[in-house]
Order: sequence, then C-alpha cells, then structure tokens
Amino acid sequence: DLGRFEAAFTPRTKAVLINSPANPTGVVIPPEVLQGVADVCRRRGVVLISDEIYHAFCYDGPFHSPAEFDENVLVVDGFGKTYGMTGWRMGFAHGPKWLIDQMSVLQQFTFVCAPSIAQEATLAALEFDVSPIIADYRQKRDRICEGLSGRYEFVRPAGAFYVFVRSPRPSATEFVEEAIRNNLLIIPGSTFSQHDSHFRISFAASDATIERGIEVLRRLAR
Repeated sequence: DLGRFEAAFTPRTKAVLINSPANPTGVVIPPEVLQGVADVCRRRGVVLISDEIYHAFCYDGPFHSPAEFDENVLVVDGFGKTYGMTGWRMGFAHGPKWLIDQMSVLQQFTFVCAPSIAQEATLAALEFDVSPIIADYRQKRDRICEGLSGRYEFVRPAGAFYVFVRSPRPSATEFVEEAIRNNLLIIPGSTFSQHDSHFRISFAASDATIERGIEVLRRLAR
C-alpha cells in the first residue's frame, strides 16, 4: 500500500532501503510497486537504496530494479551470492553522480582497495553463465515448497534462496530449537524482526540435505 508507505515518512526520513529479491522471505517486489516506491521517494526528496544482491535469483520472471524508473536510485550489489564468492566481500554500487562521488571520498579515507586477485576474479565471474545454477535453485525451491505444502503456511518465494515459514508452535524460537535437536539448522524469524512467529529455511544446500530437511520438518509438523 503506497499510501501507507508514504504516510510512514517523517521529517527525519532521509533514506529508504529495499531488498528485492528479499531475505528472509524470498519475495520479489513487482515492477509497478518498485516504480511507485521510486516515485514517492523522489517526490519526498528521500534517497532510495536498492539492495540487489540476489538479483540473479528470480525464478518466475525477469528481475526489475527501481533504478529503471528513477536515475536517482542508489543500487548496491555484489558478487558473493551469484558467484559463490561470499567470503571475498566484493561489492559495487551505482547511482546519481553526486552520491557516488561522496561515497568515493569516504572510501578513499577508510579503505585502500579490494585485493587485486579478488578484482581479477570478479572480472572473470562477469563472463560466467549462471543460468544453469539458477535453474538448479529453481528446482530446489520447487522441491521445498512441494515437500512442505499442506503441512506449513508460507508464501512461495519468487526469488533469493529462502522460504519464510510460519511456525506450527506459538514460539518459532522453540520450534527452531527442536529442529536443531533433530540435526536440522533453520533460523528463527526473530533474527530479522521483533516477531517470533516464523522461521527461515535456506535451500542453498545439496539435494540430499534438502530431502533430509523436508523429512525432519514433516515429522515435526505432526
């Protein structure tokens, strides 16, 4: 609801951060909503920051960025998720020149540069076709959703590699502890918000691990 979104602004609101595809829900924001958010931020004079680290992981349609609708959007992205280079911490940003210039000044006084070997690796990564990897993750998504359907309440993720599931117990934290006792690691939703009603599953795992996780969760749902 863009009306409620704009109504939440205060005089102290200087920036809005969005993440699509999202962690922890896997939600992909529709392009018309992205355009509406960009329009509100432009009208209010607020910087819109778009975290697009999961941009390659869109399973049901093409990826869209709010930068398509407003050149003033600051996009932050990286190579860690798409190319499996998480530990190398290689990222990049693009957006309005005035803001990038200020970011460059800050970078010059706080950080020397990324290691040369990591820079070379990112250039090589840009030439790598990740479509087979994305297709594999789409199958993992489908298998998780099929395995939990009818036993758990969740929104089918359209992107990233997470499923955000409502806990069958009053406390998601207690349910997660029970899952851990069954050698299954999932993350309580309270890690991401003030609510303790959901837990996050990551399907960035082997097919064998996913099948074992489905079996444990189906058993715990009984």
